[in-house]
Amino acid sequence: MSLDRPVIGIVLVLAATAYAQEFNCPASEGKSPLFNAAVFDGPPAEKAELAPDVSKGKMRYAYASWDVGYLYGMGHNVFLVCKYAGLPEAQNVTIKVDRKVQQCIFRAPNGQPAEAPCR
Repeated sequence: MSLDRPVIGIVLVLAATAYAQEFNCPASEGKSPLFNAAVFDGPPAEKAELAPDVSKGKMRYAYASWDVGYLYGMGHNVFLVCKYAGLPEAQNVTIKVDRKVQQCIFRAPNGQPAEAPCR
């Protein structure tokens, strides 16, 4: 009996997991919960904030999504900026999404913590 097949299967699963990386805003910064997110084409200092492709709801429930996969084909980088309730802009968390993702989303379901993944 050969162990080659199970080993190959494990290697493929690990490779797929590493490739399909997800980038997420932290749920909170100190005691401040995630409040909003923005997506930029390049470093935020360049002020190229992208408008969401879909945006609905507000306040108690909000949803926005950005289709960003095409930017990587143009040699661009995507940055996810995480904004927290009650904190100044200087305390935003900026994440360089340095592996290709197709979409970033911000969702704040009614009564649940907000989340902002890029995958």
